[in-house]
Amino acid sequence: MRDNKDPERIKIAWQDPAMMQIGKGGVSESVVKEALRLLKKHQYMKIRVLRTAIGETSKIDLVESLCEKTGAKLAGFRGNTAVIYKSRTMKSSE
Repeated sequence: MRDNKDPERIKIAWQDPAMMQIGKGGVSESVVKEALRLLKKHQYMKIRVLRTAIGETSKIDLVESLCEKTGAKLAGFRGNTAVIYKSRTMKSSE
């Protein structure tokens, strides 16, 4: 399937404040629900991974797990911050 990411929207997302944080609870059910709600409304979102979340798993693994559970794609990482996106045409099973 063709990747529908918009470089301009990703650049804007990096300038915005983080919409959510992943803390010591990791990628819990409530984090997934909130991410789905935010992705539906905003399509592109910035996530901050707190140091308390990084233990036995890496920050990349945490965000990739969230992407897998929400059907989103990872646009990139800067430090402990990531931008993910979900195009309106993508289905949650992809």
